[in-house]
Amino acid sequence: MPIMLAFIIVAVSVIAITYKTYMGYGDYGLTAKIGFFLFLVLGWSAPFIGFALRHNDPNGGLIYLTKALYFLFGFVFFLFVITILRDTLWVIIDLIRRVPVEEMKNPPLLKKINIITVVFCVFVCVYAAYEAEKAAAVKTYDIISPKIKEETKVVMMSDLHIDVDMKPERVKSIVDRVNALNPDVIVLVGDIVDNTSKNLYKQMEELKNFKAKYGTYITLGNHEFYIGAMEWGMKFASIGLNFLNNYGAKVGTTGVFIAGIPDINAALGYKMPVKIENALYNAEKEDYVILLSHAPKILEEMPKDKIDLMLSGHTHGGQIFPFHYFVEQANDGILAGFYNRNGINMYVSRGTRYWGPPMRLFAPSEITVFNLKPQKNADNAQ
Repeated sequence: MPIMLAFIIVAVSVIAITYKTYMGYGDYGLTAKIGFFLFLVLGWSAPFIGFALRHNDPNGGLIYLTKALYFLFGFVFFLFVITILRDTLWVIIDLIRRVPVEEMKNPPLLKKINIITVVFCVFVCVYAAYEAEKAAAVKTYDIISPKIKEETKVVMMSDLHIDVDMKPERVKSIVDRVNALNPDVIVLVGDIVDNTSKNLYKQMEELKNFKAKYGTYITLGNHEFYIGAMEWGMKFASIGLNFLNNYGAKVGTTGVFIAGIPDINAALGYKMPVKIENALYNAEKEDYVILLSHAPKILEEMPKDKIDLMLSGHTHGGQIFPFHYFVEQANDGILAGFYNRNGINMYVSRGTRYWGPPMRLFAPSEITVFNLKPQKNADNAQ
């Protein structure tokens, strides 16, 4: 079943349930009923309207309108989820109290509960919007290995989703924060952009200002494929980023080797090869190998004896509760943090920004720092 059709079926069902819950048991006028119905329809249509506006708005003049539309979608989604949770809890409490379920349809009582629910939903949405827009937290991890020859600071970001609604000043603030960490290496693990290079010219002028001792490395996510993967690959290379497409390179004399492959799922769909053997071709046995792969998916041909750490994104950590559960199931039990799958150690970032509704709930954004340290230095410190 096409994704679009599935979304429409779900949206129609959710609209019907929400409308019945909030308008079906009260004495509301025709104007109120039509207005609320149109509000729900607009909310569930908002992602498509917002998407169309963004891709036909090269100057970002409709930033606030598109954000309002995505926020509206988040609101109607949260209203439905909170209402379902509320009514489930209500039924359980009434069963415990042995109160007839029909009491839930008492118009005066339901109206009061509905008003409280809407107000609570507004607060949840405002908090989720704050979580999405605030500066990403910096998470730091120390990794010790005898393969590492020199202390090396690797700063990782994924899922920036730069679009016309992200002003160049916001891109600059992220670049400045990362540069202030004094990284030796910066890695951008896919889904960096969400529009054409022509429409994001000013944002790319800021992105090229990353400063790292050994440079910035980037690989493709699924969203780059939607808008021209190779065009973006060439654009990244033109602004001084090391574009790793089934390719890898040694990082100075650090003993670290960084390889990159395109998003596994998207590449296969767009008939672009994923060649891990090519990415690791120049890696030597004594190198500490980091593989950049946007999707946290393990392929059979991934040689576990040649990959020390795989860095991925894509999941957004669920981004909006309760999507956590569904995202985790869709990614074979992987959501965010460290994992070991088939002998391969991986770290999955929650992402540095967001996609779709400008909201995050129980899935904070992050910039991740890995302090790679030689084993001998760690032993001496003890």
